[in-house]
Amino acid sequence: MASRFPALASPIYRRFLLASMLATLGAFMQATAQGWLVLQLTSSPALLGLVGAIAGLPTLFLAAVAGVLADRMDRRRLLAWGYWVGAILAGLLALLTSLGIVVYWEVALIALLGGIVITVQMPASQATVSSIVDREVIGGAIALNSAQYNLARIIGPSLAGLSIAAGGLALGFWANAVALIAVGFVIARLPIPVNRAGSRASAALWGDLQDGVRYVIADPILSMLVVLAAVPALFVLPYLTFLPVFARDILVIGAPGLGLLTGSIGVGALAGALLMAGLRPSGGSGRLLLLGLGAIALSLFVFATSRVVTISVLALAVLGASQVAYYSTTNTLIQLRVPPRLRGRVHSLYVLTSIGLLPIGNLATGAIAEATGVPLVLAVGAVITLGMAAIAVLVRPALRDVTAGPSPLQHRAMTATHRALPAGRADDPSAARAAPETFFPAAASDMTNDRSPIGTEPGDQIP
Repeated sequence: MASRFPALASPIYRRFLLASMLATLGAFMQATAQGWLVLQLTSSPALLGLVGAIAGLPTLFLAAVAGVLADRMDRRRLLAWGYWVGAILAGLLALLTSLGIVVYWEVALIALLGGIVITVQMPASQATVSSIVDREVIGGAIALNSAQYNLARIIGPSLAGLSIAAGGLALGFWANAVALIAVGFVIARLPIPVNRAGSRASAALWGDLQDGVRYVIADPILSMLVVLAAVPALFVLPYLTFLPVFARDILVIGAPGLGLLTGSIGVGALAGALLMAGLRPSGGSGRLLLLGLGAIALSLFVFATSRVVTISVLALAVLGASQVAYYSTTNTLIQLRVPPRLRGRVHSLYVLTSIGLLPIGNLATGAIAEATGVPLVLAVGAVITLGMAAIAVLVRPALRDVTAGPSPLQHRAMTATHRALPAGRADDPSAARAAPETFFPAAASDMTNDRSPIGTEPGDQIP
């Protein structure tokens, strides 16, 4: 297994992966049950979209700060306590639902608090992956993380759908609470490396945020990767929030059908993730990223316009595989273009665009769907996404040729460090590895005057 998936050679990563899967399984059971609960309480697509928006609001406003925390704090403790707080919230929702006294505003409030917890955890979790595996297999580790996520997406909603049909709506919430307690203890015992930047108490929070932003702006490919992620957040991902509408009102397949729809996404995504992990252990390419985004748009259009269950399920499976190709490739390219000291901050900017803007997409989709219907809104979003992918290629043609590897900023830093080494140390690997971390602070003042917008081409900065 380790020969096919090299990332699994790390025992720390294997335990981290299993803990992540358990947490994801509980999260999908809760998400499925929560969507059905809101639809039962309100019968309103707009209010269903509002809960999704409320859950995502913390990401919109706190993602950048969460990235700084991921770089400055002990990530092991940050993750463990986050899981335990999430368990308390899931247990509270489970209790309210079991007693039959839950109301809409309570679901929305718990969704908001849960969104805060997830926002704080996300950059730390992503940065942890790159700290517990070798650089050469980071792409495979990220793809395996997608695989566990989507395997849980198959199992979790299916179990939640069956429990809802049997009258056990609260079971999904209870399962998530128990899972998060267990995961917190597993993470707390993992020997996750402590980030050296976490001891820099003298650095100001705002200065740390500026470091991350300047680094992204200075690399035109990196900035395009971060900005392009906003497109599916606004025009594609809202479909996940509105799957209960398709299951109940459009395809008329009920709660078990909701599990089928969500599970079909997971089947396709799992296949795509395993293929990515096995064939591209070091990462993807710009062409694969663009192909994935185009396939996302086309499969979403087919799903939105279909009224046949079989076609809808197949379209969602392709959509799931396409999402893995796009997001795992984007994630890998970003992590490999950024020095370890800045990964939490830069990844938080990616989280801001790829997930933080989702509340806006959910709100807009829900509001417009009240008048036009959910399928039309999603179909139009698919067309817009395809158009934006074409525009990205026209604005930044070099994006097609990007491959997994250090950015020009890192390459120049490593070259400068190599030249500065005394005789006899030119091949010192530890010095070469330190170069990306030591480069950016020295160059930060030079980047301060680079005010060119993301759409301009300040230089040939392809990897």
